[in-house]
Amino acid sequence: MKTIKAVFIIIVFWQALAYAQVSDYSRGLMESLFGFKRVGQSSMPFLKMGAGARTMAMGDAVNSLKGDPSALFYNPAGLAYAGKKQLMFSHMNWLLDTRIMAGAVSMDMGNWGVFGMSFFYYDYGDPIIATEIDATKKNGYNILGKMNPVEFAVGLGYGRRISDKFAIGGQIKIAHQDLLGAGGVKTRTASRTSGGEWVQQSNDAKKSVVAFDFGTIYDTGWRGLSFSMAFRNFGQEVKYEREKYDLPLSFRFGISFEMFNLLNISNKEHDFILSIDRIHSRDWSEQMNFGAEYAFLKMLFLRAGYKYNYSSEGLTLGLGFNWTWNSNTVRFDYAFKNTGYTLDNVHVTSFNFQF
Repeated sequence: MKTIKAVFIIIVFWQALAYAQVSDYSRGLMESLFGFKRVGQSSMPFLKMGAGARTMAMGDAVNSLKGDPSALFYNPAGLAYAGKKQLMFSHMNWLLDTRIMAGAVSMDMGNWGVFGMSFFYYDYGDPIIATEIDATKKNGYNILGKMNPVEFAVGLGYGRRISDKFAIGGQIKIAHQDLLGAGGVKTRTASRTSGGEWVQQSNDAKKSVVAFDFGTIYDTGWRGLSFSMAFRNFGQEVKYEREKYDLPLSFRFGISFEMFNLLNISNKEHDFILSIDRIHSRDWSEQMNFGAEYAFLKMLFLRAGYKYNYSSEGLTLGLGFNWTWNSNTVRFDYAFKNTGYTLDNVHVTSFNFQF
């Protein structure tokens, strides 16, 4: 009877995934006929990114995984399973000399649930010289200053186990984007008044917005099988000079299972988790993430993943080491991300402290 129930749940789950794929028929038609994708059609794209070497080594296929404060960057319902107090810090050298630093902290308050905080900082690297055409200059241009873009987000999250099988979670976050930085450079636009005169306006390109995340996890209780779904980056439009753009809203479905439990193999020394996520985004076609994690004595971890239908990401690999003393735990994680032949490969490191 339990087997039939599990099969039924899997069928319903994948039917929901299929519905998500065809729900936006017009967008799918444009993609199939013209190869059209809504690339660059959303604001603050850094909000789509995850954090943590463990999760990135598994191809970001972690929507159904539990117990790590990095869940705040994927599915806040996973925070409900984070015991004690935990702190995670992550560093990633991203594309073209940019860097990403992120962190999260969680605190288990017993019957009150689990509270957490997160931060995400996108460093664009060295400042960029801003110029404008000026025919009066010998070199033909005028230096306006230096641009040093800044993007970051801070969030407050909460997760709670409603029952032994079902958990919910949410996060409210403030995202800030400063595309020009503090170098004195401003955008300039010209417009004509009703009287026919031209006027020039300047803008510092600073935007702040409030966004929400929400997610659920259902643990079937059958051989480590779990399902999940999450909404990320629900919020208001961001207006730039004249146009408004939506936040990069995404809807994620996830499934994960423990292979040895699924195969009914009794093994206390080894653990092997497989996970699959499907992502329905506002500004991209359907994407899928695949991930795997092998653990030996919960001390040594080997991980791998693959991200399907991404412009610059594919294979991911990683490892981790766990040290425990006096009921305190420190875990070091490393991840490698292949970004193709034209871009540098990405390296991610993170530390997780549980005390």
